[in-house]
Order: sequence, then C-alpha cells, then structure tokens
Amino acid sequence: MLCLVVALAAEARPLLAPYRLQGVSGHPYRICAGEQTHLIASGVGKVAAAAATAYLRALIGDTPAAWLNIGIAGHGNQAVGTALLAHKVVDAASGKPFYPTFTAPPPCRTTLLHTVDRVQSPVGDAAYDMEASGFCEAAQRFATSERIHCLKVVSDNPQSSYQTLNAEKVEALIESQLDTVAQVGEHLRSLSEQLHALHADPPGLAELTARWQFTATQQHQLRGLLARWQALMGEPFRSADILSLQRRDEVLAHLKQRLDEVEFFLIPEKTKDDQTEA
Repeated sequence: MLCLVVALAAEARPLLAPYRLQGVSGHPYRICAGEQTHLIASGVGKVAAAAATAYLRALIGDTPAAWLNIGIAGHGNQAVGTALLAHKVVDAASGKPFYPTFTAPPPCRTTLLHTVDRVQSPVGDAAYDMEASGFCEAAQRFATSERIHCLKVVSDNPQSSYQTLNAEKVEALIESQLDTVAQVGEHLRSLSEQLHALHADPPGLAELTARWQFTATQQHQLRGLLARWQALMGEPFRSADILSLQRRDEVLAHLKQRLDEVEFFLIPEKTKDDQTEA
C-alpha cells in the first residue's frame, strides 16, 4: 500500500488519474482510494498534516504501507518546477530533525527541507514548506524511516515570488513531475511489501503454536527454524509430518535435525562435465 498525503486539492488533482483514485465519502477529509493507493488532503500546516496522516493510518489499519508527502515548496536557489526529495526535514519552530532513509539512488535531487509556520521567502540552499515535519512526526509512529519520504516541487524562489501562485499553477507544477512521483511511489510501495514479507510470520508458525504451547523463547527458536526451512527447502513446513510428537521440545529437535541434514552450497556444485574438463 502507498499512502499519499497532500495539503491542497490542487496538489491532489493531478494524482487521481495515474493512480485510478476514487473519492471515498463519509470522512472529514478528502480521501481518495485505489487498488494499492490511498490519498488524503490535509489542509495547510504541520498540525493539519499530522492529524490527516494519523487519520489515514487509522482508516487503513495494520495494512503494510509506505508514506509519501507530496506538495510544493519554495527553494533558495533551485528553479521553479524542480522535483526534490528531502534528505532532512527540520521543524523550524522546535528545531526537531527527521531523517528519511534512502534505500536506492533517488530519481531526483535531494534537499534540506524546513517546515515553517508561515509562508516566507526562501533563502540559501534549502527548501521551505508548511507540512513536512508534521507529516514525519505522525508517520514515524507507525512506519520506519525508509518508508517515509517527502517529495516537493519547487513553486517559488528569489526570482519568482510565492505571491504569484494560484491553484492552476500549483496543479501544473505537480503534473509536470508525475513521472518522478511514479518512480518514488512505486519504489516505496515495493519496498514496503518486501519489508513486510521479511518480518511476517513464516508459514506454519500459527498452526504449530496453536497445537503446542511453546514458551516465548521457544517461539523465537521456532520462528527461526521455520524461516530456515522455507529458505532451504523452498516450501512451507507441513505440520502433518510431526503430528505424532507429544512435546514441544521434540518438535524443535525434529525441525533442527531435519535442517541439519540439508546439504547447502554457497556455489554451484561441479558437474561431471566440469570435473572431466578439469
């Protein structure tokens, strides 16, 4: 699942068609949903962004998700229309920093991003917005840093004032970077699925723990053994093979013995032809 958090309706509109999003009624926020994507429009400001992010999390429940804040931002020296991913987000009022983690080379430039409480003219080699720190503050409570990112499109700089912005210009700016949005979004969604798979219970765990009352330590051992089983055997463990066992320590011993019998090679074995040539 990919969760998109934007501030403005103008930032949301260009994202509806690419992600095939449809409006969901009955909520205090504008929420749109697709097969693998949810979007929420928070309104302006870090408090609004934090509240909307938490609301969307409550709506999707424990569904594994990545979180992407998309919007416009001023920048001290980047050209209008430039896409930027934040490598550091700082709340200007509190000084609290957030550090998104990159697991692959980003498809665009990165930037320091200051979240301010009032619109101001950008200065220096940094971007300025009004939502990112609130979004990060909320999202980090239920997602790890590699699944939380902020993608901003430069809307103003010292040569182009924010006072000239309107809804049409904001919409056009987001639309101009849909390819970048797609690249970042797909990477995050895929990453979220991979991380979930790594931390998910291995096949067979629920069935075995329901039949035998393992201690907490034994459950940890069992989880590791079943994960090894799936990796080495290439298939889930079948509990039917051990139904005759009476004690939980016998189950663990059986699994360990079977795994220890498996021959494991880090490099391919030499074939007969290879040996002949040698």
